Amino acid sequence: MVAAANLLSILLYAPYLIYLLVFIIVKKISSRHRLAVSSGISATNPFLIGSVYFLILFIWKISIFWVLCLIVAAIGILTAFYIRSKKDDFTISHIIKSTWRLSFLVFFLLHIALIVTGTVLSIYESLL
Repeated sequence: MVAAANLLSILLYAPYLIYLLVFIIVKKISSRHRLAVSSGISATNPFLIGSVYFLILFIWKISIFWVLCLIVAAIGILTAFYIRSKKDDFTISHIIKSTWRLSFLVFFLLHIALIVTGTVLSIYESLL
């Protein structure tokens, strides 16, 4: 049980390992770079969202899971409006796929910003 908890904590702190592992496995199996990148992004996104949640929880001691859900929902709504403005006909699967990819980008940037913020705050608090 402790090993599973340790593995989960590593995957939440370093979601890029998931991307790398999935990318390498899919690339070896299929030899298709685009499929490997897409699969890596799809597999990494839930761990990235979880990592952002726990980073915010550890840095500021607040739980904002509902805000993260609202961010994903807002990304979905904005994606639907954008796709609708470009095409007359669109499918739910296309919106979900686009939302998932765009949320990866948003949470990736948020994760990097939180790592830098947490590091700076930790250094600042240790100097005081």
